[in-house]
Amino acid sequence: MSENRGLFTTDKARDYLAFEPEMSVDKLSERLWTISDGVYRTIFLEGNEGVIAFDTFGTPGKARAYARAIDKTIPHKAIATIIYSHDHLDHAGFAEDLAPNAEIIADEICAKVIKLRQAEGQRQPTNVISGPENHLTVDGVDLVLLNPGPTHGSGNLTAWFAPEKLLFSSDTIFANARYGLLPDIHLANFVKFMRGFLRLDWDTFVPGRYEVTDRERFEKGCDFIEAVQEACQQAFVEFVPIWAYEPMQGYVANKLKDRFGDLDGFEEHIGLTAIRIVHHYLMGGWSLEDTPTPGYILADEVQL
Repeated sequence: MSENRGLFTTDKARDYLAFEPEMSVDKLSERLWTISDGVYRTIFLEGNEGVIAFDTFGTPGKARAYARAIDKTIPHKAIATIIYSHDHLDHAGFAEDLAPNAEIIADEICAKVIKLRQAEGQRQPTNVISGPENHLTVDGVDLVLLNPGPTHGSGNLTAWFAPEKLLFSSDTIFANARYGLLPDIHLANFVKFMRGFLRLDWDTFVPGRYEVTDRERFEKGCDFIEAVQEACQQAFVEFVPIWAYEPMQGYVANKLKDRFGDLDGFEEHIGLTAIRIVHHYLMGGWSLEDTPTPGYILADEVQL
């Protein structure tokens, strides 16, 4: 296999890894753009000397398509900085293919996971930050990177652009129900941390997938997750077979369709979301990341 393979072990994945999709780029402000392959979405900015790219997309082919789209949008400036929103390979797995010489900024927990994982094509961060709020100036651009605690993935960074009144938070809240909340959402504190972002002044929300949305739809996304959590707990009370997909899909959909049935993907994904949330109440989450001090999971064992 000639492509960086991430964690794939079979050459049969080569065509998937090499495919270079069309990218759609939309300007959000004088310095800021959003880009999507039709499902995944991220942002990039123009700096004084180069480009600051958030994430890499999830294959070598998509990373190359991302790089070409940036070059077409901001010609004559190379990608000098990559900021990982979190550790997941489908968002930040292929910096080697996007910009192999770029500086990489990431949260400390994200960096530790990447060091242990050793996925082919996912470069180790060169500038590691920590704590709930970091103010950085990168290539003349002032950045505010926020990590209130475990939300999605490891070391998830949210970017707040106060002048544009814009928030970017990858794979957290969506303006739809097209995500099953499988093992990468840490439910113990998730909505609390998400609602915390509403204390900031912003109007536009850029998620890590699907369409750009606004503050009202962000709040509805928080309401939706809380409502599914409540319905799942009621399923225990009513002795619904919580381990079986079809009973949970029917029960939770019936409970929530009047309020949230208008969300795109509701019928197709509500059962999967419910099964994921049931796990939280039945077994306690996914590990230390669903406890109040998730940093302990890698605090002393991994040295960067």
